[in-house]
Parts: sequence; C-alpha cells; structure tokens
Amino acid sequence: MKAGSLKIGQILINSGDITQEQLDEVLLKQKTSKKRIADILIEDGIVTEQQVCKALEKQLFIPYIDLDTITVPDELGGVIPEDMAQKHMVIPIEQEGRFLTVAIADPLNYQGLKDISIATKMKVKPVIGEASKISVKLREMYAAQKAIDDAKEFLETKGGKSKAQIEAEEAAAQDASANDQPIIRFVNNMIEEAIFTKTSDIHIEPMEKCLRIRFRIDGKLTTYMETAPELIPSVTSRIKFIGNMNIAEKRIPQDGRINYRVAGKDIDFRISVLPSLFGEKIVMRITTSLGMELKKQNIGFLPENLEKFDHLVKSHRGIILVTGATGSGKSTTLYTALHEVMGEDINIITVEDPVEQIQPGITQVQVNEKAGLTFAAALRSILRQDPDIIMLGEIRDGETAGIAVQAAITGHLVLSTLHTYDAPSSVARLIDMGIEGYMVSSALLGIIAQKLARRLCNSCKERYEPDQNERIGLMIKPGDTYELYRPVGCDKCSKKGYKGRIAVHEVMMLTTGLKRAITEGKSTDELRDLAIAEGMIPMKENVRIDVLKGLTSYEEYIDMTISND
Repeated sequence: MKAGSLKIGQILINSGDITQEQLDEVLLKQKTSKKRIADILIEDGIVTEQQVCKALEKQLFIPYIDLDTITVPDELGGVIPEDMAQKHMVIPIEQEGRFLTVAIADPLNYQGLKDISIATKMKVKPVIGEASKISVKLREMYAAQKAIDDAKEFLETKGGKSKAQIEAEEAAAQDASANDQPIIRFVNNMIEEAIFTKTSDIHIEPMEKCLRIRFRIDGKLTTYMETAPELIPSVTSRIKFIGNMNIAEKRIPQDGRINYRVAGKDIDFRISVLPSLFGEKIVMRITTSLGMELKKQNIGFLPENLEKFDHLVKSHRGIILVTGATGSGKSTTLYTALHEVMGEDINIITVEDPVEQIQPGITQVQVNEKAGLTFAAALRSILRQDPDIIMLGEIRDGETAGIAVQAAITGHLVLSTLHTYDAPSSVARLIDMGIEGYMVSSALLGIIAQKLARRLCNSCKERYEPDQNERIGLMIKPGDTYELYRPVGCDKCSKKGYKGRIAVHEVMMLTTGLKRAITEGKSTDELRDLAIAEGMIPMKENVRIDVLKGLTSYEEYIDMTISND
C-alpha cells in the first residue's frame, strides 16, 4: 500500500505510536462524535500532536515544521481567505514566485490544498504543523486585521449621516442581540484577543487625535491598537451597555461587570469608567484566572514558604494577611487559601468590593456603600451568620480592622489584604489604624507579602556566565559556579523574552518572640530583623533564588529589590 493512500490511523500503527486495539476504540468513538481520528487520539492522551506530525512526516515524506520558530511575513496576511484558512487549519509561511509554502494540520486533506491553490492562483507546497500552533498563528494573523476592518466599516457607515441617524444606529447596536454590527464586532474582537493573550487589564484611552487601546500583559502595558477618535463615544457606549452602566451619564465615574463566554469558558471582567478630557477612559480587568487553577502549588511558593502557608490555612482562629501593591496577585492567593479549606462542613463568607471571582460553594457579599453596606456593616452581620471562615477583600479603616480583630479573637479564621510592601510594615499599618499592639499580637497568625516577577520564556531564554557585578549582586561566593539566563525574544513570547509571571513572597509567622516584640512596640526594622532570625525568607532572597533557578532574570531581580535596599 502506498503511503499516499494510507489513513492517519494506519500511519500511527505503522509508526508504533498506537495499537490496532486503540484504533478500533477510537473508530467507535468517531461514529458518535464525528471528530477526526487524530483529534480523538490527542484528546484521549493516546498520542501528542507532535507524534501525529512526526508519524505523518515519516510516512508521507512531507516535512514537519515547529511553528514556534516561524514568523509569518506580514505580506502573507491576506493571501489565504480567513474562512478557508480556519476551515482547513492552514497557515501560509513562505512565498517564492508562484510557489506558496503552507503549514497544514492534516496533509491528507487534498481537497483543502486544492482549494487554497485555486484561491491563491499559486502552486501549494505543504509542510506539517500542529493544529494548536496553527490556531495561534491564525489568531495572530487575523485578529488585529478584523478589528481594523470593523473600525473602518463603522466609520464608513457613519460618514455623511446626521447626528440623529448616528445616535439611532448606536442605540440599535447597543440593543442588537446578533453580533453583526461593526462596533459590536470591534469590541468582541478586542475582548477575545485580550483573553487569548492572557491580558490582565484592557486600557481604552480617548486621546485628542486617536483612540488608544493597550493591554497589560505580564505586568507591562502593550499597545494593541490606535484608531480614529470618532470611535470613542460608540466603543464607550457599547462597553457601558454590556456592563450594566448608565450610558447617558458621562460626568461621574462608574463601575460595572461583564461576564463574557469564549471557547466554552465564562470570563469575568470588572469595569471602571473615568471621565477625562477627551472622553471616558475605561479599564477592564479580567478577574478570572486565565490558564491557572486555584491550587497552592501554582502560586510560586518556595518549599519552606509552602509549608508555612499550609500551617496558616489549617488554623482555626486568627487573622492571615496577604499584603502587596495593586495587581500583585493578593486576591488569587486569598481565593487559593479558601479552596484549600472549603468543604461541606465549613461555612465560608466573603465581603468584597468588588467580588473579583465567583466561587461556587461560598457565600459572597458585595459591598454597597451607597446603600450603607460597608465592609464594617457587612462584617457585623456576617458574625451573626455562624461563619467558620471570613474573607475580607481589604482592611481599609480602623473600624473594619477592629471588628476583624474581635472576630479573630472570638474564634474565627479571618483572611484579608492590606496595601503594604512587605510583611513587617503591616503590623505598623494596623497599629496606625488604632489597633493596640497587644491586640495585634493576639489576633495575627501570619502575614504573606508578595510581588510578581516576570517569568523568562522557556522557548528562547539564553544561558550565560554572570559577570563580576552580577556575582556580587546575587551574593555568589568565590569559587561557586552558576549559570544565569537572560531574555531573548521569540514568537512564543511576542519578542519580549518573558512569558507569564511568578509570585515571590516573604511569609512572616507570628512566633512567640514576634508577638512579644509587637506588644513592646518594637519598630518595623526590629520586627524584620527578628522575623529573619526566626526563619522568615526575605522577598529579596526569594527573587535571588528564582534567578539562580533560571526562572527570571537578573534585571528583574534589580528592578524588584532596589526599592527595598
């Protein structure tokens, strides 16, 4: 039998990747699922995408290409119509004269290759690529262009029409249930691209001569698009509408929420609207943890700190504080702690402003200060709800702090956050709020301070020998040999050299010695020295360890620790 006449199942059997029995089981599944055999094999974990590609390469003599190492030239963006590229899972990667090289997930899809040849009027040369990587490349190629096209269509629609007509069309777009209006497609594409790139915040910024949209990815703002200022009122109105805000009110700040469903997953957004000189600036924070399960192993604790975290969350009474700047992942750590202890025999109630993530099995209370439901008022009511564990989104004032301390002393476990840069200074912050030192020492169990460092991209980070300055900065002893890594930049990390972030911590357990020092009114510096002497790993040391492990760079170490020196 010729290789060209073989089917994918037989090819994988010939290559030794699957057995006939496994293929027979998959063929039975295929009758009801109507999926491709290769897709079922991959979904069931029998083979990987790369195994399929390698088997096809071996049998069909068609080369396999790792698309992570390929940059698609901009001029090829419109060569293959998007619907055709999506249908056949194919991406153009090179053109030489009348020859077009394409990466395709299924090289046995001869009809697809024929369609592309007819559409492009070129001779098509296939190479094999993983479907997941082709999907990523397709999104990179077409998503931004879609938004630009929708913006152009919207502006053309508005051109030459009266103000009344324009306002009527905008109102219709807001109420449309279908996604066929240009402004709706524009906003949807923007949101989906933000989700795909694991953005934490979308900044929609009205400028004098443009509307600028930026994404915060791995802690850094990156420009997604700059488009005509005429879109400002329509984009603003659309987002305010789906966020259940007052579209007519443009003079005061507003807050809202959006639940957006993409790829079968519900994504929550928190929206803040702020009037500015050229329109209303909007920041949309994605509060759903994208690609991250709420498990303690995912937070980034050092083994010693993970052991301390376990000890804290298993306590039955007292206050556990998570501290850090805005956007340092405090809420994720709190929710993870709740996941560790929740169960049918535990009554957990939270008070948040706003509720950042919907957590099944937990009673969550949204603060509403206009209605009189403040943190303090909600906390008083919660104490009459027979709670075992209370989570406060933030301790903001002395009244809330006092009630939280009383709740902890009377037998409740209280988890909350403070805006301080390290663990020892949280003690001074509580005392500044009016809590007596002896009450702080009695109620506190421990304090977890954290920051987020950018994680080096595993696909392109480069190994090198540290120079003398780096050895001194990292306190590497003479004679010790270490290799560091630095960012390079590739397609997988959008040429940044970093992909994702890692949390760094210092966990201060309230030992007997520290409790005594707090009661005696010792300074923050004295508390820090004592905490280190009693086993606390300073945050600077945590970052240093991560640099030596190759998780982050020396530049991140300097950036994160210089303010603490």
